[in-house]
Amino acid sequence: MAKRTPGLEKVKSVIPRWVHGKGAAFEKRFFMHWVLWHWEDIVGPFNARHTEPQGIRKEILYLYCGNPSLRNNLIMMQEQITQMVNNYAGQKMIAGIAFCRRWEHPDTDGIDDIRIAHTQPEYNWGKNRQQVLLTAEEMQESEQIGSDGMDSDIVARARELFRKHVQMEKLRASKEWHPCVDCGTLCPKDELRCPVCARNQREALAARVRQVLRDIPWARCKEVREYVPECTPKLLNEQRASMVQQLASEVDVSDTESIKAKNLVMLYRCLPPEQLTEDEIVRTIYRLRFNLHRPKDYKAPKRYSVIKLGKKVRGEH
Repeated sequence: MAKRTPGLEKVKSVIPRWVHGKGAAFEKRFFMHWVLWHWEDIVGPFNARHTEPQGIRKEILYLYCGNPSLRNNLIMMQEQITQMVNNYAGQKMIAGIAFCRRWEHPDTDGIDDIRIAHTQPEYNWGKNRQQVLLTAEEMQESEQIGSDGMDSDIVARARELFRKHVQMEKLRASKEWHPCVDCGTLCPKDELRCPVCARNQREALAARVRQVLRDIPWARCKEVREYVPECTPKLLNEQRASMVQQLASEVDVSDTESIKAKNLVMLYRCLPPEQLTEDEIVRTIYRLRFNLHRPKDYKAPKRYSVIKLGKKVRGEH
């Protein structure tokens, strides 16, 4: 009897086989949508943020890009992007790329006319600000800015900026924005602080976590929370990785005796001082050898010249 494979078959192997069984036309249409759905995986996060694939028609991928300089770069990369799309689809999907405006009325009839629905456009603050009316008192207040001896262009510009500021504040208030708890600047109703204060708070929290790690390099999240209750595992891992990278640049690759080298091992391995053995130091320094300071003539040793083979003798710790 043939040997049976236990367990369920993975989805990534079931779906392609099912799509292939539906026929060539259905398979082509499926992978056209597949390419549009996974645009970020093909071109990367940066290009995906500034481009919108509108659809594929007669082997031409239509793109919208509002950034002129990026559009010029993508024009020069047409052949590369075409190859990347075809490789991702596993077949020849497109023959070229064309830049166009947004397609406002998608029409998905036909295999050669594949389009995607657009996301809801972002709120246009600038356009809606222009529609906010100012009171006579606010207009009079803006006209009081500046004096007769000042440059007329500068005074006019200052008054215009003041009116825009008042319009924006009134628009934000109509959207239920509230004062920041730290500085009083208006911020969205679902945010406690404005972006500047929120960033300052994150930086202060990260600094407190780093200070704990300087004093207790082996501390884990539970121990750090005794001093910084707001600490999260993600924040702790980010700060630990940053400190390991910084400290590794200051430690020589052959150093296993200095305080910095021992602190690096405790920080990287989360080892308390009583568990810090010579073997642990040597192994960790070897593992971090490409992040440490290395002389120009440094040649990495072979693994088993540093980490000995063989089982530990019974009773050996």
